[in-house]
Amino acid sequence: MFDQQEASREVHTSESPCTEATATQPDPLSRLTERLLDNGFTHFLLSLREQFPEAHLKDLVAQELDAGRRIRIGRHTVINFGSDSFLGLDQDPRVQEAIAQGVRKWGTHNGSSRAFCSIEANVEAEARLASWLAVEDTLIFPSVTLANMSLLPALAGARDLLVVDRQAHNSIQEGAKIAGANGARIAVLAPCTPERLESLLAREKYKGCVVALDGVYSMTGASPPLAELDRVARAHGGVLYIDDAHGTGIFGPRGRGMAARALGRLDQVLMVGSLSKAFSCLGAFVSCSSDLKLVLKMKSSSYIFGGPVPPPYLEAIRVVCDILCSSEFDTLMGKLRRLIQRLVAGARSLDLPVLGGDSPIVAILIQDEAKTLRAGKWLFDRGFYVQSVIFPAVPLGGGVLRIQVNANHSREAVDGLLSALADLKKEMCLSLVHAQRPPP
Repeated sequence: MFDQQEASREVHTSESPCTEATATQPDPLSRLTERLLDNGFTHFLLSLREQFPEAHLKDLVAQELDAGRRIRIGRHTVINFGSDSFLGLDQDPRVQEAIAQGVRKWGTHNGSSRAFCSIEANVEAEARLASWLAVEDTLIFPSVTLANMSLLPALAGARDLLVVDRQAHNSIQEGAKIAGANGARIAVLAPCTPERLESLLAREKYKGCVVALDGVYSMTGASPPLAELDRVARAHGGVLYIDDAHGTGIFGPRGRGMAARALGRLDQVLMVGSLSKAFSCLGAFVSCSSDLKLVLKMKSSSYIFGGPVPPPYLEAIRVVCDILCSSEFDTLMGKLRRLIQRLVAGARSLDLPVLGGDSPIVAILIQDEAKTLRAGKWLFDRGFYVQSVIFPAVPLGGGVLRIQVNANHSREAVDGLLSALADLKKEMCLSLVHAQRPPP
């Protein structure tokens, strides 16, 4: 038997080589970081960050914000045109009070996957959403991204065809990769037109078909021809899967979304909506039948393995539904539409290349990545924050200034931004010459 002193010497001796090796060799995280940095895409993004350290305007940290959409970032106080709380309900006292009451009633978290237990507020929120949408049922997910990445693999498996709009949100593209790895046949359409969809479905053989696309494209505010695409898909036994995150609460009757506006009803499609953005809460939902809901609960990984939406926000969802179903929604949307029209008309009168124009998302096409970053910083320095969006969120050479209009922006704020855009146009020689967007 070793005595304590001998054991101490033995441990020291056995550890010495490891200690020396650690001192002379890179640690595992350093090796991993070095390997990830040795990548063309990473080099491209880092080079932009290094070339434009002040103009990059990513990873910003806000210290203060107010109900008028003013926001303080470091030494700058700017008007925030980068918020997707389109109806301004994040500042509504009723929504805030519902969240506060939810904390007092349920605590901050219900502490369980919904596969085991859902609180009553979850069931009530899903029923309220279904009533608002005029569908049989809904299922709530932690976020739109998690919904897309688990619903698409649940809906399209072996011998199924999953058609994906190339311009659809990144989370649809990622969900399609998982579905493909599980055996689904993936077809990407660029652009996703009724004619191309008809040609594809007429020649393909499949057991089931899902066509996944956006209701409103997140970077431009434009929309695909949903009614025509739905007609083609249904004629070939397929179903539309519409990520309507940026149309939820804005378009259609009572804000039911772009899909509801285009199709008139939602009971023959799968519509994924956001509970952040215009709802100013947290989470996402998918419209469905009660029978399909049961299947989706069993097959959607992020529903089973992801944490649920915190209870306080579930209470607020019902309050927002009440607002959307009231005459107050008409007042909010009337103000929002007037602000959007004012911005779009003003930008077009400046001969700026405007993409979209119907949505609270208004994009000014710049194209060049470096110029896009400089334009965003130029506006920031003059008191207006907009998002400088470059590859990979848009195609290479398709950089845009992404402006998001909120119902609680003032008319003076929009006019101030237009004045700054007029000066920016002169500064950077922006014109309609750039209005042709490059193909995706």
